[in-house]
Amino acid sequence: MMNCQELATAYIEQLDIKMMILNNQHLGMVVQWEDRFYKANRAHTYLGRREAEYHLTGLPGDIYPDFVMMAKSCGVPGSRIFKPEDLRAAIRTMLDTPGPYLLDVMVPHIEHVLPMIPGGGSFKDIITTGDGSQTY
Repeated sequence: MMNCQELATAYIEQLDIKMMILNNQHLGMVVQWEDRFYKANRAHTYLGRREAEYHLTGLPGDIYPDFVMMAKSCGVPGSRIFKPEDLRAAIRTMLDTPGPYLLDVMVPHIEHVLPMIPGGGSFKDIITTGDGSQTY
């Protein structure tokens, strides 16, 4: 969301770049911090309508924002997948498409990105496990 204008740049310059969004319908890094350091207390980190949360309904029409539509509005082709078994074919299509391409991969919002260094920490405080424990 913070650099979606670059879709227009990619199209105008016909840059052969491939973009993959791991879409969890949340401000993912913020959710990860909320889960790990603030007892999962949420502070408006869901990107969608509360009455129609995609991770609860599973309905494609409840996905917000629609990054594939956003890419197409900038002239960049794109597609979305929902199941891990579709990933290989989707990546092949993305790589075989000349010019820019966006692949929106729906993932569970409870997955975290690791490793991570906690705020105020250093490399010696790196977290590498899903249970929140630290390894050095």
